[in-house]
Amino acid sequence: MPDDRTGGAHPLVEESQRIWDAKATHWDTGMGEGNLFQTVLVGPVSERLLNVQPGETVLDIACGNGVFSRRLAELGAHVVATDFSQTYLDLAAARTTANRERIEYRLVDATNEAEMLALGAARFDAIACNMALMDMPVIEPLFQGARQIIKPGGRFVFTVQHPAFNSNAVFLGAEEGPLETQHYIRLSNYLDVPPGKGI
Repeated sequence: MPDDRTGGAHPLVEESQRIWDAKATHWDTGMGEGNLFQTVLVGPVSERLLNVQPGETVLDIACGNGVFSRRLAELGAHVVATDFSQTYLDLAAARTTANRERIEYRLVDATNEAEMLALGAARFDAIACNMALMDMPVIEPLFQGARQIIKPGGRFVFTVQHPAFNSNAVFLGAEEGPLETQHYIRLSNYLDVPPGKGI
């Protein structure tokens, strides 16, 4: 298999890209300018941790339909919003009306270190990657690249779902008792879940 750090593709990357391209329009319709999960939980916490200052340059990795990129631009940042899906980037650009001059949408595969490095050494004051790492077949190239493109003292904030609720090794169960039914979650391989397709 090719070395992912030097630009070789992980076997699941192309398939993952096709899947995300195919569901992009449906996902965009549901997300819009942010669902409750994004606007109440993920976005505000990421904002607080990033502590973006006006004029800073921020990289938004796996930006999807650009909802967080637009928020970062609203806060005064210059945003480089990347995704490996051209369909998502087109949807994001179509939704961008305000602060258009502060957002640059770029086709970048975060699982390819060479593509990450092409964004520029020590260019970014901060990097965000919201709710995407768990959908990447390999993350080492992203972290190898990120440490080279972020400025010294920069902030890298990422959010993921808890592995108990986002894993191919999770099973929902129920046991009927004499008085009530007990529901539970059973999971295995908690710390070492291999890449695979999920729902």
